[in-house]
Amino acid sequence: MKIIPSLLLIVSLLQNCMLQAQRQWAVSDSTTYALGGDTLLIASRKQLYRSVSGEPTLLRDFTDAADPDQYIRDVDTWSSTEFHVVVGSRYIGGNTTLYHSTDGGATWAVDERFFDATEDVSINQMAIFGDTAYIFNGYYISEVLRSFDHGETWERWFHSLIAHYYGIIPCGSTAYIYGMVGDAFSPSMWQVPDTLWDDSETFFWSGCHNGGTPGCYYSLNNAYAFVVQHFDSIATALCSTSTGQVDLPFQERVIVWPNPTHDLIHLQGMPEVADLRITDITGRPFPVVREGEALRISQLPAGAYLLHVLTPQGSQTIRFTKL
Repeated sequence: MKIIPSLLLIVSLLQNCMLQAQRQWAVSDSTTYALGGDTLLIASRKQLYRSVSGEPTLLRDFTDAADPDQYIRDVDTWSSTEFHVVVGSRYIGGNTTLYHSTDGGATWAVDERFFDATEDVSINQMAIFGDTAYIFNGYYISEVLRSFDHGETWERWFHSLIAHYYGIIPCGSTAYIYGMVGDAFSPSMWQVPDTLWDDSETFFWSGCHNGGTPGCYYSLNNAYAFVVQHFDSIATALCSTSTGQVDLPFQERVIVWPNPTHDLIHLQGMPEVADLRITDITGRPFPVVREGEALRISQLPAGAYLLHVLTPQGSQTIRFTKL
């Protein structure tokens, strides 16, 4: 995927994407994940609960009597009934297991569909955006795996030495990759180069090290929750200041309907001079198929997308969902 930096986009994506700090043993033993309405998933150290109107119900106890150092490292949701849970050692680089449920936690299976894309299984964290998912895997020799088809097939996007990858922060038509502290290197974040989006199996000799590497941003505090919020704040500032366009005035904004939908979305108030772009929420572009005052989206995989409207007067970003 070729990203064009001159597409000066102002995107409200970061307001639509809640970053979760990496869970830590005895530090963040209770974490909540919104499922919609008054329903939450609550992860304790080793148990996962569903809470409705404040009443929790145990979905699964992931305790491993043979390995007391196992705990819930991460929880990610595709929908209100489909979840992934990463269970692994409290120690960096330890073995992990990826569990998958498609029925709201009633039954669970070990998910090994990503095995063909890696030689090692030590998942730090997972991230899901629509039908696109990322797995941040490994320590010191660290890698990022990605899937564009709801986790059915995976590829290794890139890997490198001296790194500890943990997450991705979308920013309009690009994104930032961040990692945690490790032996001989600090927590760091860098912007995904334009040339990397279309590549796979890319190898870097090293990451950002302890400081001073051009294009890298660092955190002086190694606490995981602080690192995530620190890099989120930097990425938000970079995302909002890297564009020279302004929001379209309210009275000139485009209205999209119906939303969500299966095939066509209609555009009300579309300016005559407007450039349209469609991306998923990680910045991956898709062809724009116009049919008069509507856009055909039946060819898109189900999921969440962003419609970018660019005019000489300003820009607008509209989130829509393909069913």
